[in-house]
This record gives sequence, C-alpha cells and structure tokens, in this order.
Amino acid sequence: NDDGQNDKLYVRGDLLSLYLVIYSRWGEKVFETEDQTIYWDGTYKGKPLSSDSYTYYLKATLYNGEVVEDTGDIVLVR
Repeated sequence: NDDGQNDKLYVRGDLLSLYLVIYSRWGEKVFETEDQTIYWDGTYKGKPLSSDSYTYYLKATLYNGEVVEDTGDIVLVR
C-alpha cells in the first residue's frame, strides 16, 4: 500500500547464491531473481497485482556450503 512498511520483499543474509521465484495461485510466474539486491514489490510487468495469496520457492547457498530450499505462501494485501 506504499506506506513504507513491508512494501518490498527480498532475501537478507550472507549468501553465495540465491534463486527466488514467486507464482500466482494459477501457477503464473510473477517474479524471479538470482540477485539478492532485487526485491519484489507486488507488481507484475509494472502493474500492481491484486490482493491474493502467492507461492514462493527459494534456493540459497550459504557461505558454509549448506544449500537451503524453502517453499511457502505470501499474502499480498493492498
């Protein structure tokens, strides 16, 4: 809602590599990055997405070599 709080989603931490992808409830890829400095702001193709539940997949490699994989849901509220 552009109030300056929780308007951007990005992965924090000391990582060697990162892959983050976000899908709509219909399986459409709405965001993808391998760059930790790039965040998702709830838009797709420059347009705000509607309030809904989105699914993410995250794969990251830590400096100790450990690979972390996670999936879950993100609720976008406008």
